[in-house]
Amino acid sequence: MGRVGVLRSRIVQGGVVWALSSIAAAPVRAAPFDPNGQNWESCSKLVEIAREELGPSRVDVTDELDYEKLGPTDGILLIHPQGAYDLDELSAFMRGGGRVAVVDDFGDGDRLLDRFRIQRGPSPASPLEMLHGNPQLPVAVPASGHPIVADVGKLILNHPTTVRHPDLSSLLRIPIQGGDVGPDVALAGQVGEGRLVAMGDPSAFIDSMIRFPGNRAVAKNLVVYLLEGAGEHKREARLHILHDRFKERGSLGGGLRGSIRDRFRGLLGALDSVRRGGFEKTAARIVALGIALAAAIWVTLRAGSRQRIPRARYAGADPDAERVGFGEADPRVEPLFGKKRWFSREPPLTTKGLQTLLEGLEAAIVAREDLASQERPAALTTLAKEAKLEDREVKRAVAAYERLRRASAGMATDSWKASAAEVRLLGRVLAPVAGSLRASR
Repeated sequence: MGRVGVLRSRIVQGGVVWALSSIAAAPVRAAPFDPNGQNWESCSKLVEIAREELGPSRVDVTDELDYEKLGPTDGILLIHPQGAYDLDELSAFMRGGGRVAVVDDFGDGDRLLDRFRIQRGPSPASPLEMLHGNPQLPVAVPASGHPIVADVGKLILNHPTTVRHPDLSSLLRIPIQGGDVGPDVALAGQVGEGRLVAMGDPSAFIDSMIRFPGNRAVAKNLVVYLLEGAGEHKREARLHILHDRFKERGSLGGGLRGSIRDRFRGLLGALDSVRRGGFEKTAARIVALGIALAAAIWVTLRAGSRQRIPRARYAGADPDAERVGFGEADPRVEPLFGKKRWFSREPPLTTKGLQTLLEGLEAAIVAREDLASQERPAALTTLAKEAKLEDREVKRAVAAYERLRRASAGMATDSWKASAAEVRLLGRVLAPVAGSLRASR
């Protein structure tokens, strides 16, 4: 049963009779949660509320998030996000003062939640209150005096997930029979100068559910809260509403970094396809080439000359990756290096070269589900040990990797820095990974 069928089943099971006539009378014209949709499962009413509260010019319903046009006082509302999206840019946006809300149950919102160690869980089997006796339509109540739940009596949920984090502010929870206060279904917390809101039920805001007074009140409070940090710049601040799969462009840092991030997002998109659908030929080739390019940096530095390098074993039979065997002479690898210094056998890596190396390491981690859920330093430690690095080499490789990540995310005040020895260590981490990709075809 597709998503549309599941949602229709939820409404019918819940006995929300007033929604049935609209379902039968109108054909489905949009995807679930579509802010531009015009049916019972769209979120057009949520958009109407946002425009009423904030003004039409301050609400941007879009399928592309341009980080270079994003203001530090803007807000982002992610409704049931799907696929790969840029966690580093969203995190940097919040650290700088921006506010982000992810409203999701079974989509890929958990990628952002995992970054901040927020765990998702199932809805309780025996809620204290429920709509028409259906435990899958539980009733949530405010858990604090937070602005998002001000003047809210009860919120009707629709097959929600719960969220858990010991240090974040509880907004809404589902009381359980027997007197238990129950699990949280919405949390809020501070990220740098900004804020993150996590809510486990986008269905609470679909057009057929937002008619309930509590649901409408939470929607109203949420969109206002996402721009509350604007202060005196309130008139310039905008709320960006995105849902499902959306495109991303640029970087908060702009310039070269923006073009590099765009290239990295393409790689992440391919990795997402690999994780979901297996190593199809196109996706596998992109993944292999992305890691091979980064590993070529190590090959080139190790060789220490501009002479032709024998075709690397990780290049496999892929004609694109095979060209990496030319090392520094490859037209795609050459821009990664600067001019050789006097009395040095090794050409220096450019900023772009270090970024490409980082992309390869990120790709190697994300491609493995057992590593993707871990903290990045721990995941790289695993890869380094699998590559047979000694303990002291593992620590040095992880330290270099963390420094590159901080610089890439704009958190480091210094410029890109990595010694040739550190680059060779990271290249050794990548080499066996690229070989395993070849074996997976």
